[in-house]
Amino acid sequence: MREPKVFLTGSDNMRWALETDISQVRQSLNNIVEFTSLDESEVVHCIWWERLLGIPRKQLLGKKIICHFPGEPFRYLTIPRHRHVVPMVGQWVTQSSQAYRQLRSIGVDSMLISYTVDLHVFRKIPPDDSRLSSIAERYNIPRNCYLIGNFHRDTEGVDLESPKLMKGPDIFLEIVKSLVRRGHQIHVVLAGPRRFWIRRQLENFAVPYTYVGTTVPPGVDDIERNVLPPEDINALLNLIDLYVVSSRSEGGPRTLLEAAAAKCKVISTPVGIASDIVGEECIYSSVRRALAIVEDDICSNSLESAVETHYNAVVRNHSTESVAPLFRQLYDRLEAIPALIVEDRRHVVPKRPTRRGLHILSSVKRFMVRRKTTIGAWHNFTKPPYGGGNQFMLALEKELQQRDIRVERNAIRPEIEAYVLNSIHFNVEKFLKLKKDKDIRVIHRIDGPISLARGFDREKDALCFRLNQEIASATVLQSNWTYQRIVEMGYQPVKPVVVHNAVDPDIFHKQGRVPFDRNRKIRLISTSWSDNTRKGGAIYKWIEENLDWNRFEYTFVGRVSEEFEFIRHIPPVSSQKLAQFLRQHDIYITAGQNDSCSNALIEALSCGLPALYLASGGHAELVGYGGLPFHDTEEILPQLDALVDDYETFQNLISVPSLTSVTNKYLDILRDISFSGRNS
Repeated sequence: MREPKVFLTGSDNMRWALETDISQVRQSLNNIVEFTSLDESEVVHCIWWERLLGIPRKQLLGKKIICHFPGEPFRYLTIPRHRHVVPMVGQWVTQSSQAYRQLRSIGVDSMLISYTVDLHVFRKIPPDDSRLSSIAERYNIPRNCYLIGNFHRDTEGVDLESPKLMKGPDIFLEIVKSLVRRGHQIHVVLAGPRRFWIRRQLENFAVPYTYVGTTVPPGVDDIERNVLPPEDINALLNLIDLYVVSSRSEGGPRTLLEAAAAKCKVISTPVGIASDIVGEECIYSSVRRALAIVEDDICSNSLESAVETHYNAVVRNHSTESVAPLFRQLYDRLEAIPALIVEDRRHVVPKRPTRRGLHILSSVKRFMVRRKTTIGAWHNFTKPPYGGGNQFMLALEKELQQRDIRVERNAIRPEIEAYVLNSIHFNVEKFLKLKKDKDIRVIHRIDGPISLARGFDREKDALCFRLNQEIASATVLQSNWTYQRIVEMGYQPVKPVVVHNAVDPDIFHKQGRVPFDRNRKIRLISTSWSDNTRKGGAIYKWIEENLDWNRFEYTFVGRVSEEFEFIRHIPPVSSQKLAQFLRQHDIYITAGQNDSCSNALIEALSCGLPALYLASGGHAELVGYGGLPFHDTEEILPQLDALVDDYETFQNLISVPSLTSVTNKYLDILRDISFSGRNS
């Protein structure tokens, strides 16, 4: 059988993860395919989706395209440009069970072929090996402390000051700070480039650490100097007592594989390949849980019993030899993979306009601020207090206007470059009448599904999805939860991008909030615009009946389905007044069921309140490590106690999208559809 001609691509030439990935994939594909140039290939096998967007489309036509998801699919769904590559790919390859499940949940098939690690490089070194003492002496790493390693970068190349929250350096910091505060003799070992933020923070909080690398002047990127050879990383993994993965989102991480291969103890957040390698006893979803695991290991070496299990999982499923048969299966079914067909407007990837084309691209020129940009917003705008969708549309409008972009409400005019339509919460009949045969560009912002949030109105969902298919150039979904539920209902939105809501930072912010104090009553608060029973009224009533009122006080602002005896109930108030109430309280509680992206929750988080939330809808996506979930009423009081005990840690880990970043994503999509048309 003839070997298919394959162009393997996707490296970033940065001497780290992607470079390793492409080398490992090449090894696995040896004797399965014939590697060739792009022009001569029949298959383009890409390990990183962005590289596909850099290849001229005409060079891809007629070829079968196989592309890896090297990271978490749900994260890529939040990147506007990612939607352009989806229709180009004939076969996706996922590299963790988590990624496979996430794609399946939105109706996308993939083949699971795991990450691999070089077992010749990453391996156990005898404790008395001179290489270990040599590297310890070279970098003054103490051998009489409990050594905790972390080798992930924590800043981006474009911003060497701010933490890269996806990698969780703030989570790692809270863990080691707490260990020091509790009197444990730990020492942190850092390695790799771009470790600027975490090193400053460790120094600020007097956490002892060693950086294995070359120190560079402030503001200088060390990417060229501090990528360590794999052999040095392996030596460090053999030297330390524990490797901590603290990421919020990962495809791998590769260091988890490397640690397991080197028989180094490891704990991880529930990201990427973690559940494929380590057991539940080594996975944590809160700093509190991480501390319990680490302290137990410091006292009793409890994690040692898992080391061999982790190693065996790597040998069994994550070597180039073990995945080679899976790549063979992939290429054996090559005939079933569709080739990229002749270009049509649905598959256009927007490019920078040429000089020749500028005379017909007035919309692009306006977006470039040569003339005032005009965007149309269709929504039933209402003066607050009102629902979350209204709050967001008002905030988005204000942010656009502050950028000198004109916003026209509920109108269709020639000078309007593109439109944002809010679900079906606008005059649909008027819009369709004005639109008629006009070729306009539309972002359709979808919440819900409405019927899941309200318990009725399925016909409104049907209207929303029908509109989406008819008029959307791109779709903004408010959460991955929303995307999953829409697919479960049998619909596929047009060119979806997941963009969480954001709030007006001039109103909802932390400045001036009342300091937390355990010596007074802890102040709880909930808010809601709707009195629908699915907004949690019965749960709030249960809390009222079971709360220790000697320790807590509780305020509810807005509408609710229950009457309260002890909870202070305040009718709906203005946004400014609501923000003041939030800043006067300590913990936010939400029991809303099936909320896709609760604006009320984002408002509270933005005011600095850790959240106790019903594990439903998109709540977990918003809260992350800034609060705790409950699945039933029996969990509420224990989780509330945990929030109080570790209040400062939860508050420090609150991370919400800024209105600036959310607006940037909307503008990225608006620019694309304005240039390329309805089906860009």
